[in-house]
Amino acid sequence: MKEYLDVPFEIKASSILDDGTFEGYGSMFGGEPDAYGDIVVKGAFKDSLAAGGRNGTGIAMLWQHDPKQPIGVYKEIEEDKKGLHLIGKLTRGVQKADEAHLLMKDGALKGLSIGYDVQDYSIEEDKKLNKRTRYLKKVELWEISPVTFPAAVRAQITNVKAIEEAKTERELEAALRDAGLSIKESALLVSRCKPYLRDVNEKQALREAFKELRMMNVKMAIHNFVN
Repeated sequence: MKEYLDVPFEIKASSILDDGTFEGYGSMFGGEPDAYGDIVVKGAFKDSLAAGGRNGTGIAMLWQHDPKQPIGVYKEIEEDKKGLHLIGKLTRGVQKADEAHLLMKDGALKGLSIGYDVQDYSIEEDKKLNKRTRYLKKVELWEISPVTFPAAVRAQITNVKAIEEAKTERELEAALRDAGLSIKESALLVSRCKPYLRDVNEKQALREAFKELRMMNVKMAIHNFVN
């Protein structure tokens, strides 16, 4: 399942060139775990970069992770001691690329986020602190996007939108999977919401579907707590 990892970067307006070139880090090695408890290990991107990204098709630059909106290319992507260093170039003349360029220069857009698949990792648990850290040892890199919101906030926005717009069982299940649920959990939720997807009154159906989702979320949280 595709995952995301955000890295804030501060960049001076004067360092963003008029032709759209900018420089930053798509990921940092070590340090504190991110919001999801992940730490990237040095060398995690080595094989993916050597292979030219996922399926050898290159590393895409997308607007806010939207595959329908490429906004530029990466001239250089390499691992250094600090992290995944990159030099990108926004394609001027493309509407979203021009918007990104202006927002970067104004300091309104100052985050980079990578989209990737995890291929190898290890887990470290601290039972005293009830803390679980995942060390990403090898990832397959899909794309790197300039983003507005950090991962947790963006995930809530995009996932809620996808769930709201679901018209069929398959669309709802896909949206739930993208939200991070397992196949089993998604199928269970879809089965509970199935009657409401077929309701002719869409607004009422949506309210009822979300009521079921909230109920299931509470039940799942209780189950996780007591087990």
